[in-house]
Amino acid sequence: MADGEATARTTKPKNKGTWKRKSLARRQRDARAWLERLVPPERITDARVNQLAEHVDRYRPGSKFQIIADAMVKNNEIPTIKKVAARYEYRKNAHLRRNAPIAPVDLTPAIVDQLTILISTSWKRRGHGPTWTEIRTVMGWDRAQTKQALTQLRTDGVVSFTNDSGSLTLTGKAAHQGATAKRSA
Repeated sequence: MADGEATARTTKPKNKGTWKRKSLARRQRDARAWLERLVPPERITDARVNQLAEHVDRYRPGSKFQIIADAMVKNNEIPTIKKVAARYEYRKNAHLRRNAPIAPVDLTPAIVDQLTILISTSWKRRGHGPTWTEIRTVMGWDRAQTKQALTQLRTDGVVSFTNDSGSLTLTGKAAHQGATAKRSA
């Protein structure tokens, strides 16, 4: 074996395990297409295309990361890997919080009375019912507990509500108890 001759141990495979980036011109074309797909033409500038050219080929089309990157581009943000990953983690944790198992609310007569007073007082003072956020704050519940309690009260015929804010109102027996309280006062 001659000096300097390649051996099995010294020969490296070419381009194996390395990722070759697209040329700058191609990334600029892709960035312009990305912008044309997401934003109005008057917001597309050469400076913006050059900013996005660095990040255009980082996300697999259709992936959750690509959806987040698209939203960032629409909001005139630079979708760096670090920012996109952080936003993905935040959304994932928010989903887990929303869908976490809840401790059921025990709707004792005292709690139902407190809610009916809260609802009737809101109608008297403001002309509309309290928001779910107000109920959640007063009662010390989380979102899921508030939804569970109010849905149960609607099933029992104590309250009714729609998707409109402030639509929570008393119905049935609870509404009549509030009316008799007014008459006797």
